[in-house]
Amino acid sequence: MKKMIQVGTGGFGVYWLESIIPRVSDFARLVAAVDVKEEALKNAVVLAGLPKEKCYTDLRRALKENKADFVNVVVPPEFHEAVIDEALEAGMDIVCEKPLGKDMEASVRIRNKVKAAGRKLAVTMSHRFEVEKQTVEALARSGAYGEIDYVVSRLTMARSEENHGENKAETLISSALIHNMDTVRGICGCNAKTVYANCWTGGPGSAPSGLVIMEMENGVRAVLEESFANGTNLDGWSDEYLRVECREASIEADHRTVTVRSDRGYPFPKRAQMPLLQGEYWDHALIIRRFVEWLEGGSMPVTEMEDNLQCCALTYGAIESIQTGKAVDVQEFYRKHMQGQR
Repeated sequence: MKKMIQVGTGGFGVYWLESIIPRVSDFARLVAAVDVKEEALKNAVVLAGLPKEKCYTDLRRALKENKADFVNVVVPPEFHEAVIDEALEAGMDIVCEKPLGKDMEASVRIRNKVKAAGRKLAVTMSHRFEVEKQTVEALARSGAYGEIDYVVSRLTMARSEENHGENKAETLISSALIHNMDTVRGICGCNAKTVYANCWTGGPGSAPSGLVIMEMENGVRAVLEESFANGTNLDGWSDEYLRVECREASIEADHRTVTVRSDRGYPFPKRAQMPLLQGEYWDHALIIRRFVEWLEGGSMPVTEMEDNLQCCALTYGAIESIQTGKAVDVQEFYRKHMQGQR
């Protein structure tokens, strides 16, 4: 059993306390919580059953007074680096919500600090590890339906105060499309070569929308559609539409149902609903499970920071594409920032 300290108990921290912490309780136990707001700390008491004396507004004090194995960082990205600095000073390993840093420069700095300290860090890229996405990935990479040609991903939702976030097109990339882009990385089994992003908002008070085109290093293309400004919910968080076009069949996930379609004839199905992969843990819980296994001497998970830096390069490369109106060479963007931090 590993012990964790959660930093951030408001916002998405509430979801962690209410939904994720109970699902990982067999192998990871919450021993303390930290938030700069006293009011937010009440969530840890009510939802996670923590004693009030285990709730802190001072992270350094929480780290000093509680024996723990890792820190769970669930604060806005602009505060990730400061929290991670404190965790490293205390000799802690780290789980961090996406994106790793507030920008590519911060992400590389964090990586360098963690590496220098000899600690371990994984990023919770949860959507990629939901059961239907993992099922699609397994089917596509099995080779049973031929080579992958291209991938289509969609998350479109109705306008609402909850969905429009900061009303910035860039936020659409770093808070939402980051998941879809990383899912494509998993399906293709490689990193991105280029990315072009065209994102916009409809005006004051409007939520952002965006279209992204990616070319992967293995030649697979991907088209991603994302909007929080629509008149209806075609999808929902964790219910994204995903389709992988292989040479012999289409593999589709829609609202957690996976279907294979083909007009190629036997042995390919005209239309078949596929069984989802079986597993005890998915999404955040699966990531934490694999992280704990890593701490216990197991293999390195694919969400560890070195691999995630490629996701950061893709994310912040897409944001640069919005700003310049041009496609970005993701690997050149990656190398430039890695060299710049040495």
